[in-house]
Amino acid sequence: MAEVYKLIHPVKHFNDYISLNIRPDGRVFNEHRNIKLNVNSIKTAEASAVVKCGNTTVICGIQLELATPKAEQPDIGFLVTNVELPPLCSSKSKPGPPSDHAQVTSKIVSDILINSKCIDLKDLCIVPDKLAWVLYCDMVCIDNDGSLVDACIMTLITSLKTLSLPSVTYDAETEDIKVDPSVRKKLNVSGTPVATSFAVYKHNQSNIILADPTAYEEEMCGGSGASLIVCYNNGLLCGTHKFGGSNLSADCQDVTLKTAKEKSAIVENVINVCKQDYESNK
Repeated sequence: MAEVYKLIHPVKHFNDYISLNIRPDGRVFNEHRNIKLNVNSIKTAEASAVVKCGNTTVICGIQLELATPKAEQPDIGFLVTNVELPPLCSSKSKPGPPSDHAQVTSKIVSDILINSKCIDLKDLCIVPDKLAWVLYCDMVCIDNDGSLVDACIMTLITSLKTLSLPSVTYDAETEDIKVDPSVRKKLNVSGTPVATSFAVYKHNQSNIILADPTAYEEEMCGGSGASLIVCYNNGLLCGTHKFGGSNLSADCQDVTLKTAKEKSAIVENVINVCKQDYESNK
């Protein structure tokens, strides 16, 4: 009966819960969903991970390629991120070229990586002006139930932390390249960037901040994604992304920053535990 009421009167259904200071799935406003994380999920990838935040599920696989560095940046490698939203992840996703939502999500994920400075692209250079690694980081959403960027960053960082680069020798005279996959070096990742999404809902002339919103909550708050994303790395704020709407009060900003910082510590611990278990079982 509740599902029928939600279908017929979605806004009133949502308001009824918010008025009782609770969310439709039973969480309080600043509560996050459960996290499940698995490492080395794709055997054909150099590194991979799958994460499930509530019902939102994203899998990441990393492939390697050798290329010539750009002439203007001869000692810099490449890290390419791509987020796919296939039709199976949501009824709003359609077959065809990447949607605007997928492209925006890919750009946000890339910006968070750059702003957090967790990867030094100079580490991907093998021989300046001659040879560098290209890291293709592909994330595929299997189920999009909100807070997509959070899940993408989590699975991407976990994959990068478990990635090791094969040894490469380059002969400058003959330009001969030899790759030895039996000798590997771990990729250096500084810290653990964590993104935390929020939805802002206007209720009785005040803003209600909902942490880790579901797709239904994002829709009720007037968008196809989160209203605000806050990113921390090692306890330090390294970026915020706000998508339209009115300005937040100082109290609301304090709530989002505090909640995001607390979540970053929890997620960082989850990633480190999974990484340690993976390395001990190799």
